[in-house]
Amino acid sequence: MKKTYIYLLISIVLMPMFSGCLNDLNTEPLTDEKLLPETAWKDSTAYEQFLAKIYAGLALSGNEGPFGLPDITASDQGEATFVRSYWNLQELSTDEVLCAEDNETMRGLQFCQWNSSNNFVALNYTRIYMNVAYANEFLRETSDAKLENRRVSNILKTKIQGFRAEAKALRALSYYFLMDLYANIPFIDENFAVGAGAGVEQKDRQFFFSWIESELKAVEGQLPLADKNHYGKVNDATVWMILSKMYLNAEVYIGQAKYTECLTYLNKVLDAGFSIDPTYKNIFGADNENSPEIIFPIVYDGRKATSFGGTTYLIAAANKSDMNPLTTVGFAQAWSNIRAKETLSSLFEADDKRALFWKENRTEETSVWYDFTKGWSVIKYTNLKSDGSAGSNTAHADTDFPLFRLADVYLMYAEAVLRGGNGGTLAQALDYVNKLRDRAGTERISQAELNLDFILDERSRELYWEAHRRMDLIRFNKFTKNYKWPWKNGVYVGVANIDNKYKIYPIPATEITANTSLKQNNGY
Repeated sequence: MKKTYIYLLISIVLMPMFSGCLNDLNTEPLTDEKLLPETAWKDSTAYEQFLAKIYAGLALSGNEGPFGLPDITASDQGEATFVRSYWNLQELSTDEVLCAEDNETMRGLQFCQWNSSNNFVALNYTRIYMNVAYANEFLRETSDAKLENRRVSNILKTKIQGFRAEAKALRALSYYFLMDLYANIPFIDENFAVGAGAGVEQKDRQFFFSWIESELKAVEGQLPLADKNHYGKVNDATVWMILSKMYLNAEVYIGQAKYTECLTYLNKVLDAGFSIDPTYKNIFGADNENSPEIIFPIVYDGRKATSFGGTTYLIAAANKSDMNPLTTVGFAQAWSNIRAKETLSSLFEADDKRALFWKENRTEETSVWYDFTKGWSVIKYTNLKSDGSAGSNTAHADTDFPLFRLADVYLMYAEAVLRGGNGGTLAQALDYVNKLRDRAGTERISQAELNLDFILDERSRELYWEAHRRMDLIRFNKFTKNYKWPWKNGVYVGVANIDNKYKIYPIPATEITANTSLKQNNGY
């Protein structure tokens, strides 16, 4: 059953829009319609409600439907959501996606020509720091001293300790995103004074790698079980996935190879009880909460957890009215926006069940970037259930976003082995890869064919449009160098090499202006 988000009746605001993250949380003076914070915390249900708001920061734009009571001031509340802004930064800048929306922000991302004024660079940064702020405030308000002062019962204290572990894991996840995207960022934890703007320290990836690693390892064994009764919550396997991804990318982040450590934690995930979904498309449908493969989802509900970001965006923006979207993907919205570049669609063999494309009245070549008919349409994400019936709402998706899933573990395992990590074998790596190809209905490969170039292509075939591609291309040294794709550097034929500064995004210009102690990333 889907989780319904509930909120603590306090207003949490960050102002101004892009510089407020350094002020952390400010509690707005409350009117008669709102509970005073000190009163709210005396309600024993408030702790779980606030925790729900931390989770909701990954999915929603605010506290009321797709528009109402927004967390962030933005002209389009859908763009201010985490999944939409994060996905755009991880996918639009790569060989997998082209966007027909004609504005400076979208052109900058898909041409790899963004700057520090790019709207999605700023929205994503602000959204993630807001999620950090939620977690920090929860940890401040659940200290031993405050719980003792409120005379919280021992039973509730025990529950709150579990909630604190979840909040710490979610905060570590947010800093993992920030470290990957922006590299050199402000560090704010629960010990930073509320409302204080001065004294924030900007830290590099070396610091954050160690800090995130420590935070995650500290909460192992304290998180909810990885079962359907706790679906949508962080669990030990979520922690192991974040650590595995950090270790797989450690050479990028800190200049050290940690493939053995990667395999150590991948093996833990492999023993956690997840299994490959027999049907690939079911992982991306309206009842994908039933999939045995999803390790950590960002949860949506077409009636109770709605936004114009998330999977609503990934379905609506990928469809056009000529595709009969109501029957094809179970949706009434069709925005004619994002579609596949030929560098993605040409990777698939004819019989590959993962190739979920609409080709009618489309060209595979994307020779005109602003023409939606140039490029095959992607129908990977749908609002249809596994039995073919529609979701609960044709305007907002029931489909959860699978942030982490088991197929990624299989491919990470194979890559870590190929890169020399101990704790795995080539035979097992080959078996995992062929299990995915069996599900796809495509030909198995031999051990001689299992190499890093194959893994990069297979990751795209298996995980396309799941917000992994930028990270993958950087790790394989093919993002700024050695590989050209359509519209890289703003020309259809693309270029192989661009400035290495594009491996990380800039700190938003408004943040630099508001906080003069911050140093901009090199080249911006």
